[in-house]
Amino acid sequence: MYRLSLNKVFLIGFLTQSPVVRYVPNGLPVVNFSLAVSRGTGEDNREYFDYLSIVAWKDLALYCGENLKRGDWVFVEGRVQVRMFEDAGGQKRKAYEIVAYEVKRLTGCPPVTEEKNFELS
Repeated sequence: MYRLSLNKVFLIGFLTQSPVVRYVPNGLPVVNFSLAVSRGTGEDNREYFDYLSIVAWKDLALYCGENLKRGDWVFVEGRVQVRMFEDAGGQKRKAYEIVAYEVKRLTGCPPVTEEKNFELS
């Protein structure tokens, strides 16, 4: 039976670390980075952020590794992926990440260079 579904994500945020390209055993380039996305301000007038794991493959991974750095504002389009794995203690865990189809550095947005006390709530 056919069911409708949609798994598409659009994000704008800044990189918390510069991406580093690595290669999986079959030779494909991959890059992982964390994107800080504002959740807005709370009643205490502090800005709160969500930190989302982004993964990009192949040519997009090479682009990210060569052109992006910590603090850059980027637009990310992709899909949510859930990975299951076992931790060192044998516990089953889930990791939620965004598999990027498109990543664009936003020009005209000054990079985030100051150290902020980001809240993870």
